[in-house]
Amino acid sequence: IDFIPKYGIEIYPFGFIFVIMMASIIAFAILKYRLMDIRVVITRTGIFIAVYAAVLGIPFVIATWFQGLLLRLFSSNWWVFPLGVMALLATAGPFVYIFLVRKAEDILFRDQRHYQNTLRELSKTLIRIRDLDQLSKAIVLTIANTVKTSFAAIYLKEEESKSYRLKQFYPETTQAGLDDFISYDSVFVKSLERHKRPFTSEEISAQKPNSEVGLIIPCLMEDDLLGFMVLGVKPNNQAFSPDDILIFETFSYSASLAIENCIFWREIEDRHRKARLQEMDTFSYSLAHEIDNPMTFVYNLAKFLKSHFVKYISDIKEREEVEEMCDIIKEGSQRVMGMVKAIRQFGQKTSGELEPLNLQETVEGFFKLYTPELKANFVLFSKELPGEPIYVKGVAAELQQVLIILAKNALHAMQSSQAKQLTLKLSKVNHNTARVEVTDTGYGISKESLHTIFEPFFTTKASSEGTGMGLHNAKGFIIRYKGRIWAESEGKDRGSTFIFELPIIEWQGPLKQEEKGKTEWAY
Repeated sequence: IDFIPKYGIEIYPFGFIFVIMMASIIAFAILKYRLMDIRVVITRTGIFIAVYAAVLGIPFVIATWFQGLLLRLFSSNWWVFPLGVMALLATAGPFVYIFLVRKAEDILFRDQRHYQNTLRELSKTLIRIRDLDQLSKAIVLTIANTVKTSFAAIYLKEEESKSYRLKQFYPETTQAGLDDFISYDSVFVKSLERHKRPFTSEEISAQKPNSEVGLIIPCLMEDDLLGFMVLGVKPNNQAFSPDDILIFETFSYSASLAIENCIFWREIEDRHRKARLQEMDTFSYSLAHEIDNPMTFVYNLAKFLKSHFVKYISDIKEREEVEEMCDIIKEGSQRVMGMVKAIRQFGQKTSGELEPLNLQETVEGFFKLYTPELKANFVLFSKELPGEPIYVKGVAAELQQVLIILAKNALHAMQSSQAKQLTLKLSKVNHNTARVEVTDTGYGISKESLHTIFEPFFTTKASSEGTGMGLHNAKGFIIRYKGRIWAESEGKDRGSTFIFELPIIEWQGPLKQEEKGKTEWAY
């Protein structure tokens, strides 16, 4: 533009204005988009100017201020002294510059190097942690507290949901801005799998313009993406330096190995747990059988004593006392035999085929199994059953499992309640539908959660207390029986009611465990 007058166009040259604008725009871009750490640039530039000002300035000052003295000392060769000083300073200058830059950066990056050392030390101890929850918590809290990012979170691979699940996050207010699940098929996950390196805030902003994420670090084991760490921005919107990214990338290798180690130990524990459960199933079934035989003997003996020997007692008062004792023995043995029968029915293997069931007997079997647990938690419990039997199509052990899931959720909801009361009601909605209602006096359910509590992995419990699959599994059983299940609640601290309905069948013959031949039954 300054050359325009040369072509006969009389416009006063103002190209310098555009030069200033260009410099301003570049400075603005560096500061706003953190294209470089401006503190480092300014510090290094300042030290460079100071060092080389000394290298050039000291000889100049000597030659100017002390020229008379140098003439008396060296006569016509006086210039040799300032020139020698300049050569000496020029030789020492680079070393002085490097030394001062290192010291200045130690001060500037004191916090950064502290958390880098902390992450190195954590990398050495991660492999010792065998619990995935503890591992995730250690990683998230250490990063959030030492790096002081606005938040820290970790997602881990979950085969059941075919997605990456938010495992841990800090602080707790962060969850509102993070997705609970990120699908395997999402563009973001595909990018991590393809590039296999950390994503900076600039790359993330290209996909999510309003994102407050500062850095995402994948946790890879060979080509398998086990999970990824999500970090917020650093204090004062500082950029993650190349050193930071390198440290986090190295840290991710240790984290990946620790995650795989936790998964390995969990699989071993699951196999051991299943083996122990199988042993306990066999043992409990055998134990139930061994208890049942002598209790039957006790019951029959008490019955025999009451009917044959009590009549020989002449004293009426003593006879009544002995009869009462025999009745107590019979009642106690019947209760034990009832619990044994419930244990055997609950623990026996099922074919999975739906059978005709007496719903009252299934409910009674559940109460015999779960009464000790309710009493241990000081829960007042009651049941309302109709006088006539209600028959449905299902599997007794699975229906009892549904009731146990609902009862366990009720116990958890009533932990802090002053009045703990559980009510189970069985009724007929009409001649085609049976309804079971389980009501508790717990902390209730919000309106928003009423439609999501049956979704997989949804839970109001701590991560160590539940997996969020209980109600989902219960819903699966009820749907398989062509029924429906839902929850009702008036809100916080107002308790809740879980309701499921099943189609009633017309049944005339004996139940399967008593029948000798095949019988017909229908809806």
